[in-house]
Amino acid sequence: MAIRLVISDFDRTFTDGTLDVDAGLADAIRIIGNKGIAFSIVSGRDYNFLLDFCGRLGGVADSFVAENGCIGHFNGKKYVIGRSPFRETLLGRLDRLKIPYGQGEVIIAVDASREEGLGQALSGLGGAFSVIRNVDSLMVLPRGVSKSSGAAWLSRMHRVSSGETAAIGDAENDIHLRDACGLLGAVSNAIPELKAAADYVCERGYGKGLQEFIEYIDAAHVDAGR
Repeated sequence: MAIRLVISDFDRTFTDGTLDVDAGLADAIRIIGNKGIAFSIVSGRDYNFLLDFCGRLGGVADSFVAENGCIGHFNGKKYVIGRSPFRETLLGRLDRLKIPYGQGEVIIAVDASREEGLGQALSGLGGAFSVIRNVDSLMVLPRGVSKSSGAAWLSRMHRVSSGETAAIGDAENDIHLRDACGLLGAVSNAIPELKAAADYVCERGYGKGLQEFIEYIDAAHVDAGR
């Protein structure tokens, strides 16, 4: 089964710290697009950031999932695809415990050093949330929501199967993409755990690695599926 959709993580995969997109990467995405292979992004970034960023790319990426699987964008429309009714309860508990946090429309982020306090705040909420580590942050998400569920949503919107989907990333939360694709890639700057789970480990890092992955798919006419 041939690849029909490529999904990339954003930070440290699609871009580096400069947030620049190399011309060679943009060209590679356009080349596979002309061959009927769509390209999407799944990220922990907030919706408005990705909407603005992708809007400046001239159609290179016109669908994405933000907040680690919580909010999607497809065909110019915003979708809330994950939400918890206990979010305000959790925020109130974090405030009372004086635990600093960042928040998006759905997601909540706590520094990894506050893991014990976060566990206390989550106690008794009936497993309504899951916690995923991403570098030095703990991402608090509605139960069942992850980059994997976000990638699966993108596949459904693009009307392709998981076996026709390829995904690539660099960090802990990208390992979940394994369950949503037939071909998993890791850029060279990825953590060892992701490289161990990947089908293809790039020789290059960041956007150059993503470009390598796309060119591999294009040149090899890769058949997905495990």
